[in-house]
Amino acid sequence: MFMSSSNLLKNIISKDKNIFENTIKNLLKTGNTADFKELCEKSDFIFPFIKEKIIDYFVKIVNKEDLNTIFEFSKIYSYDFEDIIVRSWLKFANEDLTDEILELFSDGTNEQKSYCAKYFTSIKDSLALENLEKYVYSDFEPLRINSALALKAFGQNSILNDIKNRILSVDNEYDKIALYQVLSAWGENENIKFILENSISSLYAANIISNILDYNEFDTLVKYLDKETIFNIFNVLVENYPENIELNTLIYYQVFDFIEYLKNNLTQYSTNLLLLAKKQFLEYETNEIYNFDLDKDTKTELKRINGSLSSVNSDFSNFEYELKSNNPYNFETAIRVIQEYKINEFNNILANLVNNNDTNLKYRALTALTLKTLGHVNLIDKNEAAKIEDNNVKALILDLI
Repeated sequence: MFMSSSNLLKNIISKDKNIFENTIKNLLKTGNTADFKELCEKSDFIFPFIKEKIIDYFVKIVNKEDLNTIFEFSKIYSYDFEDIIVRSWLKFANEDLTDEILELFSDGTNEQKSYCAKYFTSIKDSLALENLEKYVYSDFEPLRINSALALKAFGQNSILNDIKNRILSVDNEYDKIALYQVLSAWGENENIKFILENSISSLYAANIISNILDYNEFDTLVKYLDKETIFNIFNVLVENYPENIELNTLIYYQVFDFIEYLKNNLTQYSTNLLLLAKKQFLEYETNEIYNFDLDKDTKTELKRINGSLSSVNSDFSNFEYELKSNNPYNFETAIRVIQEYKINEFNNILANLVNNNDTNLKYRALTALTLKTLGHVNLIDKNEAAKIEDNNVKALILDLI
């Protein structure tokens, strides 16, 4: 639990009901934006149930006369305390207040506009539409996401075609991330499918998958997507924990549910993914390098995950199919399993791949590196490697021999 020298923060998390309530009353009465800013900045250190308690009591006691204070607080954006602003406005929503918020939506800061966009998810004033359609492309993430959610509430599905066309017309993968995020927040079957069909091999797949999981629960994805796509999402998670995706997302991203799903839908591909996860997650639980700063709930979840993975058995009965697959996810996962578990029984298949001029260049490089890891570079044909037209791949393989 966060402890600070600030009286505001000490008191607002107090178990004493009178101290807690008087602190919020005082914050509202004084309209001290510095205190509100401090509360927002330290929100990561406050338990979620306390945040909800703060919001609920704040909205309960706010009066119409306090709206000026609410407008002042709206200059400071906080995702965690967004509802303090928006629910206070909604509590007194009328035509005059909506007109004032419409004006702020045009002329305010990005922070203020973000709250306004959230307000229009509930108050569907058509005069907000023009700005919502503009701000859905904003560089400021909260404004972009809240505008998307408001447009969805308005039923303005036509803008989805423009977003998708922009994604397809942009060459830079990084520039697509914000647009994918909008589709992730919007949700729904066709949007999620579109994202995955066009991004699963992106250099920024970890960012994109994280955004999907930020806004869509596991049960929703299972309803929308086929098994292979669910496997691919889990593949991205396994490959990117903990360097590109933080371990403290394990609970929120429902990793345990993914694992149970894979265990109930075993193929060679899903088995390979589970075998990789089995090694990795055990390391995360037992090695302090990975777990020293994890909270108690995440450590408990890691233990639950490893309990589930402990029953996963090695099965390589269909491994040859994976190594001959044209699907990069299936192939690369199989290669990673061979490297992690030091499997030697497929050396001849790997040698055939690296020595075959018809093999994808990336596959040839990966199989050559795998043979090096296993200590079997003698199986690589130097003459065949010398025929490779791509100088980088040729040099890489010849240097291994």
